[in-house]
Amino acid sequence: MDWWSNLSADQQLTIALAFLSAVLGGLISLSTTWFMARQNNKFLTKTKIQDRQENRALLAHKTFIKTLQYLNSVHSIKGAIEDQFDAAEESGHGHLLPVQKVQEIQLLETNFDPYNTEELVFLLHRENAELVGDLLVFEKRAMSAPQAVALYNEKRMELTKMLETGAVSTESDEDAIMSSELVGADAILADVRVSALQALLGEIMSRLEREEGDGMRFLSQFQDAAKSEFGDLYPNLKFEVQR
Repeated sequence: MDWWSNLSADQQLTIALAFLSAVLGGLISLSTTWFMARQNNKFLTKTKIQDRQENRALLAHKTFIKTLQYLNSVHSIKGAIEDQFDAAEESGHGHLLPVQKVQEIQLLETNFDPYNTEELVFLLHRENAELVGDLLVFEKRAMSAPQAVALYNEKRMELTKMLETGAVSTESDEDAIMSSELVGADAILADVRVSALQALLGEIMSRLEREEGDGMRFLSQFQDAAKSEFGDLYPNLKFEVQR
């Protein structure tokens, strides 16, 4: 480095300062770039987490809506049966058998989408994870209710046709359908069918009462769990069942 030794002290100092300035400037630029990249990565990570949380909250809303649909279906069927009991009382036929009061039970559309794993998975990390099982069981029971009602409607129609073959004239059409002069084997068969239909109707009504109570309870528990998990991303939703 003969050239260096030939320089004066001032020249050497000037070059050294220029070199150090360049190195320092490079280090500052590199540090700034690294810091900005790190902050950007943090922001992107935070954004991804936020997006994921919002998506999970949206899935929770879907679960709530599905549960409410199941509950509304149960409540609608229960209401349709109760309306026929009320109508019988109001028309002075409160003395009739339940199967005489309840004829065909009208059903609403029940083609609902089932729960999926992504909608319920957040509950598995909570102390009330048993709610997952409760909801899945409730879903199956609520979906089977229309099937039980369809069976009742079918059997009720068969009984009506059978009794109509021996129907006698009475004061009202409702009584005439179930007032029959069937005798012998036909009468015994009619009694058996009436008893079976009574049992089926009683089971349907008992199940609907249970499902309605369980559905209301499960909705409330789900609301609490979702609110605790997602905070403001999941506002408390007011709900009511409709007939």
